[in-house]
Amino acid sequence: ELCVAESNPEIVVDPLSIVIAVVLIGLSGLFSGLTLGLMSLDPQGLKVMIAGGNPTERRQAERILPVREQGNLLLCTLLLGNTLVNAQLAILTASITSGLLGGILSTVFILIFGEIIPQSFCSRYGLAAGSKTVDLVRVFMVVLYPVVKPVSMALDKLLGAELGQMYSKGELIQLIRSQARMRADAGTSSLLRSDGG
Repeated sequence: ELCVAESNPEIVVDPLSIVIAVVLIGLSGLFSGLTLGLMSLDPQGLKVMIAGGNPTERRQAERILPVREQGNLLLCTLLLGNTLVNAQLAILTASITSGLLGGILSTVFILIFGEIIPQSFCSRYGLAAGSKTVDLVRVFMVVLYPVVKPVSMALDKLLGAELGQMYSKGELIQLIRSQARMRADAGTSSLLRSDGG
C-alpha cells in the first residue's frame, strides 16, 4: 500500500524580503508617478513659469527644466526603471509565496501603490513632486545611462525635437477665458469662506 504524506509547509517570510518589497513598491510608485508628472510638464510651459510664475513655481520649474529638456532620455529612464522594479517585485513576491499568489499580490500592490495612487497624485502636483525628486531622477539617469541613452538617441532621430504644447489663436483665447473664470470662481469661494458662508 502506497502512503503519501501530506506536507503543509508554513510560509516563512524573511523580514528583509518585506523591507525590499516595500522599497520596490515605493520605487515603482516614484517611477510611475514621475513618468506622468514630469512628462506632462511642457518645457515651454516651464520656461513661462520661470519668467513669470510665482516664486515657488519659479524655483520648482528651474529645478525641473534641465531634466525635462532631455525628454526622451528622461522618458526612457523612468520607463526602464519602472519596468525593472516591477519585474523584481513580481519575482520577489513569487519567491515569498506560491507563484500564483505572488503574481496576484504583486499585481495588486503594483496597481494600487505603484500606479493608481502615484499617478493620481502626480497628475495634480507634478511640479511640486518633480522638483522634490529631480535629484534622485538625475541619479537614475546616470545609473541607467548606458542602456537608455542609445534608445533615447534613436527616438530623437526617429521622432525629431519635442514640439511642446501648441495653441491656435482661438484656443489661446479660450484658455485665457477659462483661466480668468477659474480665478474668479476661486476668488468668490474664498470670499464666501472668509465671510463665514
